[in-house]
Amino acid sequence: MLKRYPSIQSMQAFLQAARFGSFSSAARQLSLTHSAISQQIRSLEDFIGQPLFARVGGRIALTDAGTLFANQLTDGLEQIERAISTVKGRSARPSITLDVDPELMQAWFPSRLPALVEALEGVSLTVLSASRYDRFAFEHVDLALRYGYGEWEGVDSTLVCHDRLAAMASPALLERHGLALPVAPGQVLTLPLLGYTKRSWIPWLEEAGLPGMEPDTIAVLDNAAGLVAALGSGLGAGLARGLLAADALREGRIVTLNSVELPTHYNLYAIWPRERAALVAPLVEAIGELVARTLA
Repeated sequence: MLKRYPSIQSMQAFLQAARFGSFSSAARQLSLTHSAISQQIRSLEDFIGQPLFARVGGRIALTDAGTLFANQLTDGLEQIERAISTVKGRSARPSITLDVDPELMQAWFPSRLPALVEALEGVSLTVLSASRYDRFAFEHVDLALRYGYGEWEGVDSTLVCHDRLAAMASPALLERHGLALPVAPGQVLTLPLLGYTKRSWIPWLEEAGLPGMEPDTIAVLDNAAGLVAALGSGLGAGLARGLLAADALREGRIVTLNSVELPTHYNLYAIWPRERAALVAPLVEAIGELVARTLA
C-alpha cells in the first residue's frame, strides 16, 4: 500500500511561517492569503497529530515538535528541488547503475573508472558498492560485479575472469628477513604470515609439497583488499588474488614470492537483469577487456 504524505504546499507554508514567525509574512512570500496559510498548516497539524505552532503574545512560535519537524523537513525539500532541477527542461541521458563488489572497489576498480566512462560514450554511470552479504542488491541495479561461484538465479551472468592465488609480500619484509626472490615455500613459513577469513593456507602448502597444516598467523583480515594493503605495509606474507593485487605488484609495493599458484574457484562475475542485456553489453565488454589487460 502506498503511503499518504502531506502536500508539498502545506510543508512550504509551514517552513515559511517557521522562518518568519508569522502566517502573514509566509502568505506574502508565497503569494497566498493569510487564511490559505492557516488552512495549509492546520491540515499539516491534523496529519501529524499535534500542534506545530503555539501563540506567544502577538506572534507564533514553534513547538518542540515543530522545531524537530522544521529541522528535518528543510533538507528533505531541498533534495526534492535538486531532483526536479536534475531533469526539468533537459533530455535525460541514458544511464547505467553499476554495483561493484566492495573489495574490487577498494583495490582495482577506481583507477579503471575513466576508461569505463569513456567506453560508455555518453551514457551516465552511477556506481554503488553494496555489501557482499546483500545477496539480492543486484536486482535493483543494471549491472553488478560480484565474487561468487556462478550460481546466480533469475538473472544473466558471465564469468569476467579466472584468477589465481599466490604468496606475496613486500620487498621491505624480505629485506628485514634476509631473503631474496624466489623464496622457497618452506622459507615462506619462516616469515610472519597473514590470514584471510575466507581462505586457508592448506591448499597452497599442499600444492607446494608441504604438510597440509594451517600455520600460525600474526593477523587475520576479513577483506581481501585490506589484506593486499597489509602486505604492502610490510606486516607479513599472505595469499592474494592476482586481480586485486595487480596495482600493488606493478608499483613494486609487493612481489610474488615464488611460482606456486592456485586457481581460484570463487571468481568475479558480471550479473544483470535479462531485460538490461543490450544496455549493459558495452560496459560488460569494456570491463572484461580491462581485467584481461590487468592479468596479461
